[in-house]
Amino acid sequence: MRDTQRAQGHMSLVLAEEVTGFSPARVKGPLCKSLWGGLRVTLVALFGVVFAPVAFAQTFTEFAIPTAQSLPSGITAGPDGALWFTEMSDLANKIGRITTAGVITEFPIPTAVSQPNGITAGPDGALWFTEDLVGNIGRITTAGTITEFAIPTADSSPNGITVGPDDALWFTESYASKIGRITTAGVITEFAVPTADSFPHGITAGPDDALWFTESTLASNKIGRITTAGVITEFPVPTASDIFYITAGPDGALWFTEFADKIGRITTTGVITEFTIPTAFSTPDGITAGPDGALWFIESTIASDKIGRITTAGLITEFAIPTVKGGLTAIAAGPDGALWFTEGGGNKIGRLVPVGTGCTPNATTLCIDDQPGDRRFKIQVAFATVQGGGSAGNGQAIALSSLGVTHGGLFWFFSADNPELLIKVLPACGVNGAHWVFASAGTNIGLTITVTDTSTGAQKPYTNPDLQAMIPIQDVSAFVCP
Repeated sequence: MRDTQRAQGHMSLVLAEEVTGFSPARVKGPLCKSLWGGLRVTLVALFGVVFAPVAFAQTFTEFAIPTAQSLPSGITAGPDGALWFTEMSDLANKIGRITTAGVITEFPIPTAVSQPNGITAGPDGALWFTEDLVGNIGRITTAGTITEFAIPTADSSPNGITVGPDDALWFTESYASKIGRITTAGVITEFAVPTADSFPHGITAGPDDALWFTESTLASNKIGRITTAGVITEFPVPTASDIFYITAGPDGALWFTEFADKIGRITTTGVITEFTIPTAFSTPDGITAGPDGALWFIESTIASDKIGRITTAGLITEFAIPTVKGGLTAIAAGPDGALWFTEGGGNKIGRLVPVGTGCTPNATTLCIDDQPGDRRFKIQVAFATVQGGGSAGNGQAIALSSLGVTHGGLFWFFSADNPELLIKVLPACGVNGAHWVFASAGTNIGLTITVTDTSTGAQKPYTNPDLQAMIPIQDVSAFVCP
């Protein structure tokens, strides 16, 4: 099986170079599948496949890596306020560091042609990474000093790596079908995955004090769980698919990517739900929890070249990156509130600043759902009147979601027991392709209602003159769907 995987990977690279002009020096293991998936979609796209619409309401910045054809792969936030990433190609064989201002420094790895892949911040203030081709676990200090530790099993192909609840580093051994554990002192223990040829890839710490990992081959097609004592449980995924990365979500579940164009969610009891990505042949890869309470993921094929966002309710939005044939791989949340990602094809590190990714409720802000839990619409009210000697201020929001009312709410101006305004936003996409805004008020004071669609940044103001009874608002073309 291993020889077959290597042969398929070699063929993928030869064809990928011919079709896309992208030619990393040597790639092994799961990355071969990623490139092969990208090539497959590229060929399909050349014959006229039409993809789903993409949202563009995000801010992207891209930073070129100094070393050409470096093939950036894994990325993580470091303890020093910078992002750290791996440069996987033979031409680079480095660990990179990028500040939030975009300044890049590179550190050569002592072992040649090591193929660094996954990377994570360790509990000891250093960064830890996997060396896929040579079977090492690497450690780099924030000053750039590198130490390497050999994995006992030869040809193990380590890939994903994360910190466990026991303050050790846990990693996957794809070719060996094992999960490894290494202490910060370099002591390694290995645990065999029950399913043979399972090709474990991504790994993350769960909310249940266990580690969760993906078994990436179709022959296995499972999510695994391993306790810190080494006890492994496996959960079959309903859709037959290569499964790559996994991360802990803000909802107490684990979220993972499926090459079958789906995002999966698994509870700590093993219940799996799957959500289909709008773009066909998107081949989702890296995934991370974002600063906005949603999950963000990579669509790795060069025919997609998108960053995806999925709420815990399953609502998916996609954003196209600026570089064509970016060849995205991994994504991580940065200390600056942005998402940072690697572009293997574009030889860049990308930064995405989420714009309009949900409303944050407060005393004067009412958040209304489009889909359950997405808080898409933000509503604020300002009032001013000459009555009673004059008064002005901001309306105080009364959320009704605790009563099951998620598409509307109330505002009061002078007393909490005297609501002045009822407002609602209704999804009427199936009627006229728009979201409707309706409002009525029992008042004659001057006011301005501002409704913001946080998914696009679009705003609609509605005003009422002072000393005039407010006329009900019935705007049936307020915001364009979806």
